[in-house]
Amino acid sequence: MSHDTTPGPDGLRVIAVDMDGTFLGPGSEFDRHRFAPLRHRMRQKDVRFVVASGNQEAQLLAYFADETEGVELTPDGVVSDNGAVVLAGNQRLLETEMDGPALSHAVSFLDRVEGLSFITSGPDGALMRDSEPEEMKQLLTFYHPQYRLVSTAEEMKGTRVSKIALVDLDGFSPTFMRSLTEALGESIIPVGSGHESVDLIVPGRHKASGLDVLLRHWGVVPEQVAAFGDSDNDVEMLAHVGAGVAMAEASERASSVAALRAPSNASGGVLTVLESWYPA
Repeated sequence: MSHDTTPGPDGLRVIAVDMDGTFLGPGSEFDRHRFAPLRHRMRQKDVRFVVASGNQEAQLLAYFADETEGVELTPDGVVSDNGAVVLAGNQRLLETEMDGPALSHAVSFLDRVEGLSFITSGPDGALMRDSEPEEMKQLLTFYHPQYRLVSTAEEMKGTRVSKIALVDLDGFSPTFMRSLTEALGESIIPVGSGHESVDLIVPGRHKASGLDVLLRHWGVVPEQVAAFGDSDNDVEMLAHVGAGVAMAEASERASSVAALRAPSNASGGVLTVLESWYPA
């Protein structure tokens, strides 16, 4: 695939973007002054902007707080927790939670794994063990700013959990992933989310299913959507829409299902493509 710098596909009504590794640069930020005029031109053409991420809704909205150059940047829709929680404007359209016994079993398994850091996330916020190393607390709460600490993993059970995020800065071994998959069975699905992270999600809930909730709400069909992504948890979304765009450093699976490719996120690749689709 070559980098896409041509006029955008005809009839686009929605642009959906993953955040980490896609819309955000290496410093977890984007060029607001470059995006503001694009956001304005997209509105003029009645094109909605959606953020679709494994991260928490509150964290995603915080990136777009406040106007830039007189332009409101807030997304029209947010698909968070890998499709489990969906927001349109100020209206929650979807709140998903894991099956109680499945959640209890998963938390017990994870709590027994020495050195594993994890956080649960759901419609009511996130929960994290107070015993987590300080480095991990800072990392996990950056992506889940609405959280509270619990003294034991038992307190995570019986709560509304949409997703469990696991982090290992050394990466997860194939042996661990096999044991994790065997332990979870078919009740909870592990999916790579990049950055030495794995998300445990509800079966049938992913970014594509969450995006579909928004599309039905707006009366838009997938063929009228372009989506940008880079990781395995973007695969369903990239394959589902009319124009799937993989980033230059996208995973093999994400690249294989995308029709188009964008330059690196380090150079603002999403903005580069959108500037070619919606020129000044």
